[in-house]
Amino acid sequence: MRAGLRVHVLDKSRGVSGRAATRWIELEGKTLRVDHGAQYFTAKGANLRMILPELVGRGVVREWTQGLSLLTERGIEARGSPHPRYICPDGMSALGKALVQGLEAGEAPLSVETKATVQELRRTAAGWEVGLEGGAARAGQALLLNLPAPQALKLRGEVFQPAVQEALAAVRFAPCWAAILVFETLPYTDWVGLEIRHPVLAWAALDHTKRNLEGPPVLVLHASPEWSTAHLEEPPEAVLPPMLEAARQLLGDWVGRYRLALAHRWRYAQPTVLHPWRFLAQDNLVFCGDWCGGARIEGALESGWAAADYLIRSLQN
Repeated sequence: MRAGLRVHVLDKSRGVSGRAATRWIELEGKTLRVDHGAQYFTAKGANLRMILPELVGRGVVREWTQGLSLLTERGIEARGSPHPRYICPDGMSALGKALVQGLEAGEAPLSVETKATVQELRRTAAGWEVGLEGGAARAGQALLLNLPAPQALKLRGEVFQPAVQEALAAVRFAPCWAAILVFETLPYTDWVGLEIRHPVLAWAALDHTKRNLEGPPVLVLHASPEWSTAHLEEPPEAVLPPMLEAARQLLGDWVGRYRLALAHRWRYAQPTVLHPWRFLAQDNLVFCGDWCGGARIEGALESGWAAADYLIRSLQN
């Protein structure tokens, strides 16, 4: 129960958090946790700043770095206006898990059903019904869809009003190829994360600097939106070599001395054309996400909170 309402969460993955994703890698009897999706979050708004002390106090979140430098082919350049970037030592997916469990005293965990892929929406006399992969169905008085707008448009069922369909169709996303490299050792570096201005790469992070437990060094790379778009349909084994060569040229020959290298494609990584408001509503069918009014993790949270407030008021009237 939240706000006096029974909430049931459906997630097509094995766990919650979406693109705030943590990859678990088994290597020589040890399990590594690597953030290959969202890399960090900021807390600039009052809503997130209000719950941040509780998240920090529980050990779910800690500050990772204040500023991020820019790497170009000319070298590393310092950037101004430092502000805290926060991470989850157990992986970025821990943030979503903590919110599902509840932060306030006496708050019950949400009911979560994983590996539940919604394929169809149906309007009913009592509200909404969703058809799942495999033929099962779930029903409720209201329906909140937190997924990229292009994926929402692919759901079966002629239920969207023309204005809603038009708003969803106007949203645009850029993809991102991510690479994970595990090393035996690394040379000394004076950075933990770098924004990169380069035709191939846009980001590099030393993921092991986020963890509380000792483990092997891990480098995470994100390709640029333009390069990812051009190579979107290629297999991982084809995109890894040019990403690693670009990293070697920018960071040094040590990049080539990895023990393990993996690639992951995010088809809907970053919204580039956003819906102007915090959520999109069709009566008690509501859409939210980082494509509504503000990108990144904080934007997604603000969108979800705004959508929840709308639904609570709507259902109470």
